Amino acid sequence: MKPDEKRIVALTGCSHALSHGYLLIFAAVLSLLQKEFSMGYLGVGIMGTVMTLAYGLGALPGGMIYNRLGARRLYLFCFLGSAAACLLVAAAPNFILFTVGLALLGALGSVYHPLANSLITQKVGEYGRALGIHGAAGNAGLAATPLLAGLIASSFGWRQAYVCFAFLGVALSIWSLFIDMSVGKEKTKSPQLVPETKSRNGSFLIFFSLPLILIYVTNMFNAFCFHGTITFLPTYMAKRTSFQVFSLDSVAIGGMLSGIALSLGIVGQYMGGILGQRARLERNILLIALLAFPFMVTMSFTMNILLLAAALVYFFFNFCLQPMCNVLLARHTTPEMRGTAFGIFFFVSSAIGSGAASFSGYIAQTFGLQWVFLGISGVVVLLIVFSLLLWRTEKTRSTLTQDG
Repeated sequence: MKPDEKRIVALTGCSHALSHGYLLIFAAVLSLLQKEFSMGYLGVGIMGTVMTLAYGLGALPGGMIYNRLGARRLYLFCFLGSAAACLLVAAAPNFILFTVGLALLGALGSVYHPLANSLITQKVGEYGRALGIHGAAGNAGLAATPLLAGLIASSFGWRQAYVCFAFLGVALSIWSLFIDMSVGKEKTKSPQLVPETKSRNGSFLIFFSLPLILIYVTNMFNAFCFHGTITFLPTYMAKRTSFQVFSLDSVAIGGMLSGIALSLGIVGQYMGGILGQRARLERNILLIALLAFPFMVTMSFTMNILLLAAALVYFFFNFCLQPMCNVLLARHTTPEMRGTAFGIFFFVSSAIGSGAASFSGYIAQTFGLQWVFLGISGVVVLLIVFSLLLWRTEKTRSTLTQDG
C-alpha cells in the first residue's frame, strides 16, 4: 500500500475499533445497569435493541449523503456526536434518559460503516486486504472494550466508563483533520475487482438485484447472530465460569472472558479479508457458515474452558464472514452506487439485527440465560440456507455467462 493508503487504513481501523466499542460498553456494564434501574433481562434487552435499531436506521441515510457531505464532515459528525452522546448517557438520572442517550449513541455512530467501507474501497487499491485489516481492528475494539469498560465500571462505576470512552472520540476527530479523505475521479475505480452491477437510468431498483438482496440478507443473519450473542456474553461468561483472577468481581471477569473470546475475531476478520481476494467467494461464505453452526450449539451446553474454547472458534467464523460479505458487495456495485449500497447493507443488518437483543432477552428471561445460544443457533441455520442460495445463484450466473 502507498503511504496515503496506509494512513486511511490506520485511521479507519482505529475508528472501527471505537465505533464497535461504543456499542459494547452497554453489554460490559449490563449487570450493573440491572441493579441501578431494577430491570430484568428482557428490559435491558429492549434497551439494547433501541440502541442497535438506531445504529441501523442511520446507516441508510449515512450512505446516501456520503457523496454530498464528504467523508470528513460525516466523520466528524459521527465521532464528535458519539462522544457527546456518551456524556449524556453518563449523566442520565433514570432509565428513560439513559435509553434516549443509547439511541443517540447508536444513531450518531450509524453513519460510520457506509462511510468507512466506501472510503476504503475508493481510496485503497488492495481494498480486500484493507477491509480485512479494518475488520480486524474493529475486533480489537470488541475484544478490548468488555475488559476496559468492565474494569473501569467495577472500580469507579458504569458512568465513568462512558466518560472515558467519550475522550477517545474527540482524539480520533482531531487525528482525522490531518488525513486526506477527498475522493477524486481517479480514485473511483478499483484495480482489483470489477463491479458486476451496472447503473441503469439511475433507477433505485439497481440496488435490489437478486445477488444484492441475497448479500444483504446473508449479512443480516450473520449480524443478528452477533448482536444476539454479544449482548449477554459478558453476563453469561460470568455465570457459567468459575475462573478467579486476582480479586476481580464478576463484572470484570465476564468482560475479560468476553474480550478473550472476541479476540480471535481479529484473526477471523483478517482471514476473511484474505479470502475475499480469492475466487469462489460465495462458496467460501457457505463453508464458513456451516463450520460456525456446531460451535454456537456447543456454547449452550458447556462451562468453563470448554465454553471459552467454543466461543473462541464461533466468533472466529462469525467475524470471518463480515469482510467477505463487504468485498462481495463491492464486487456487485459500481463506485458511484457503492455509498448507497453500503448504506442499505448496514441498514438491513443493523435494523433487523437490533431485534436480536430483545429476542435473546426474552429467551433468557423465559427459559434461562443458557438457552440464548441455542435460540441463536436457529438463526445460524437461516444464515446457512441463504448462503447456499447465494452460492447457487452465482453458479447459475457463471454457467449462463459461459454458455453465452
